Amino acid sequence: MQYFVMNKLNRASQFMNGPQNPIYTQVFPDQDFPANGYWFWLKSASAHGFDVKAFDQNYIYIRSTELVWTDNTTFKRFVADLPIATRCVASDSPGPEIQVADTSFQYFSSCSAYKSSQLGTALNDLDAPVLMDTGGSIGQVSTRVLHYRYNCDSAFQNCVDEEQFFLASGYGLWQWKHYQNGILVNSTLINNIEPGTAIGTLPCA
Repeated sequence: MQYFVMNKLNRASQFMNGPQNPIYTQVFPDQDFPANGYWFWLKSASAHGFDVKAFDQNYIYIRSTELVWTDNTTFKRFVADLPIATRCVASDSPGPEIQVADTSFQYFSSCSAYKSSQLGTALNDLDAPVLMDTGGSIGQVSTRVLHYRYNCDSAFQNCVDEEQFFLASGYGLWQWKHYQNGILVNSTLINNIEPGTAIGTLPCA
């Protein structure tokens, strides 16, 4: 968790900012190491654009993400939270590989589901920490890269999509990349810490 979310002292009054979008981190319950819960990565102060992650004593999970950025009652949510990393790993080691066979998810509008889909199989792992230069105001930070691969075949091979989350100890997400068939198709840099808090929140339960 210390890599996935900004620490409690900082997130109370600061956020990560970048050229494409900011990240405001909100953790429920608002503690550094609760046994279980969830958190928001809000991609604007008004909570338009967001990711919802969850956690328990065993795993960290993807729960949902925005669908239409201008309407935060629309989103995609996994039917069952999708595990992306084990909750605890040795401080200098990578996390174990996680295979997920069922990636079923639903589309929501006005907080209600209206259709279902799936992402093939998923294959996820977390790198060992290395010191990386963010190029922003947080400077060099201990970073783990989460590899979230999906649209894989039934043998968890030949994955079409891979998202890479660059996670800094004490700060959370500072860079994101999306590859399709090994080609970079999108990226976001969020490497400056600034004062401020989100004024909006997510309206759906």
